[in-house]
Formats: sequence, C-alpha cells, structure tokens
Amino acid sequence: MAITDKEIIQLKTKYGAIFQLDIPTDEGDKTIILRKLDRATYSAGSKLMEKDELLAAETFLRGLYIGGDELEPIIKDFESLRVAASLLADVIGTRTGNVRKL
Repeated sequence: MAITDKEIIQLKTKYGAIFQLDIPTDEGDKTIILRKLDRATYSAGSKLMEKDELLAAETFLRGLYIGGDELEPIIKDFESLRVAASLLADVIGTRTGNVRKL
C-alpha cells in the first residue's frame, strides 16, 4: 500500500514521529506505519521480551500501528513477524548519551 504525502503529514501532525516498515511477504511487500514508542507500550512489550521475543514484537506492533497495510496477516505469518521484529529495533531503540566524570 502506498501512503501519500498528505497522509504522512496528517499522521505526523497527529502522532509526531512516525516510521514506515516495509515487510516482505508471500503476497508481496506490505507497508505498515508505526507511531513513536510511548511508556505504556514499552512497559507492556518489555515485560514480554525476556520470555517470548515474537510475542513482544506482536505487542509492540499492535500498540504502535497507525496505518498502512493490514497488520493481522503480518502478525499471523511467522516469517513476516520475524522480519517486523527485526525492524522494530529502530523504532523502539533508545538514543545514546554521554557520561563524563567531572
């Protein structure tokens, strides 16, 4: 699914930072749009991360999904979910800072 420039502007206005994930599937590439990570979604997903990485990825995807192609076929397909999980690192990753002893 192609997202238009107008839709991107509308989503950015509503959600701030947004991310496009292009995920290959047996039916061709699927595109989903995710919003910036929030504390509630982070808490829910991080609790699952130690026990089941794919369940955590599913939780993050469901919590952050705001548009694009339908999410459910991606979640139900094992290979597509694994690809989406690997792409989530850029969405849920933390920024790094610096520490200096003064």
